[in-house]
Amino acid sequence: MLSTSLEIVPVEGPAMTRRFLAIPDAVYADDVNWRPQLSFERAAHLNPAKNPGAAALENRQLFLAVHDGQDVGRIGAFINPAHNTHYNTNDGFFGFFDCVAETQLGQSLLEAAEKWLRGRGVNKMIGPAQWSTNEECGLLIDGFDTPPVVMMPHGKPAYQVMIEGQGFQKATDMFAYQAELAAGYPRAKITQAMCKSADRNKDIVIRPMRPTKFMDDVHIVMDIFNDAWSENWGYIPFSDEHIVHMAKEIKPIMFKEGLWVGEYKGEAIAYIWMIPDLNEAIRDLSGSILPFGWAKLLWRLKVSGVKQARIPLMGLRKAYHNTRTGLSIVAKLGETVFEAGRQKGFTHCELSWILEDNPGMIAICEQASAKSYKTYRMYEKNL
Repeated sequence: MLSTSLEIVPVEGPAMTRRFLAIPDAVYADDVNWRPQLSFERAAHLNPAKNPGAAALENRQLFLAVHDGQDVGRIGAFINPAHNTHYNTNDGFFGFFDCVAETQLGQSLLEAAEKWLRGRGVNKMIGPAQWSTNEECGLLIDGFDTPPVVMMPHGKPAYQVMIEGQGFQKATDMFAYQAELAAGYPRAKITQAMCKSADRNKDIVIRPMRPTKFMDDVHIVMDIFNDAWSENWGYIPFSDEHIVHMAKEIKPIMFKEGLWVGEYKGEAIAYIWMIPDLNEAIRDLSGSILPFGWAKLLWRLKVSGVKQARIPLMGLRKAYHNTRTGLSIVAKLGETVFEAGRQKGFTHCELSWILEDNPGMIAICEQASAKSYKTYRMYEKNL
């Protein structure tokens, strides 16, 4: 048990922010599946001057847990105006939740975040998330025996006990599927039929990203996303500023054949986006690319490659859901990007995250012989 010297203190200033950022590496130091994040990228994520997701928040507060002079945990509390405007609610969020596996400590952190949100008149507390559901979100509740892939969270089994012990209820679960890119062939007859249908239809075009029109293609993809995902749990539209920021963040690690767009009669109606798993590439860099980490990173991403990939984004305009045209394009996009991944040297690809109440996407994953191997949970609590 922790002694009475436990303090939960608000983070103020650069020095305390650096301590806040250092918590995960300390908490997961003995976890072989932890992947230290790049320090400069995590610092930029918190910085409103460098991250429009952070800049859009009117109210936020980070907290540190200190026990006997040692930093042992952290949490963030914030209000996302875009979420409240979209849903016409008065919700608040918690996130950045990491601590040593001590129930009293975790609950003290959650109480501090809850108290801060109550003081601002919030009606419901949702989390965990890092600024929004468009960024890292969800509590890992199953699948601790494998490393997290790029832009996905890690955690400890004790966190679920801490959160549920504070009266939080499940809001939804999200699944991560893992596919062996060379497995599951020949595909199911329905998948083969849909791909052949796309090949025969002269109105269907499956094309890769246009490097000279990169931002044009990014805006096309996000326009499809904002339509395709608009009825999903937790959806918040991407702002133009967020789209540009995301594109700049992902561009250095993406490859031309990883982004494909499906067009029908000249209209872009679907896309799929595969990226290398940056976490695999930085696994032994201790969160820094200096002095020579940058050389290892470039070598792995551009020369030797990595074996794990992730598909973080995929979408089909709602008007084409459950239509032969839409299903044909989605099937062809999936097989096309899998082949591109194999050519790149990837052996595995995570498809994440998939909402538990999205049977269409679950079916697509299963048809690609992907298996659910991690579960993430979002929680909520009425205040």
